[in-house]
Amino acid sequence: MQADTRAVERQVETIVAQLQAQLVQSDIRANRNAAFAAYEELEALWRQIIAAQSSDAGSRESQAVEALLADASRKVWSLYEAYHQELQHQLEWASSRDYE
Repeated sequence: MQADTRAVERQVETIVAQLQAQLVQSDIRANRNAAFAAYEELEALWRQIIAAQSSDAGSRESQAVEALLADASRKVWSLYEAYHQELQHQLEWASSRDYE
């Protein structure tokens, strides 16, 4: 089964749009968790598509889909890492404050 690049694009756009909507309404911890959940969705989509197109692995369409998913996954993972780092920074700052 050959993956339809446009259909995958729409799925990726939906995942990213949902993430963006959540990022606007949440705190850092929720943003980090939302980014991780979006990353997991992209990874699941990638695994599903790779399994479905094992016979078309070298095709142009297959390469385009893999490039699209790799790019989206990298961007979402970068967001996760940024929010995680900010959360860690806040926790370290809070635990080092002198309350005396």
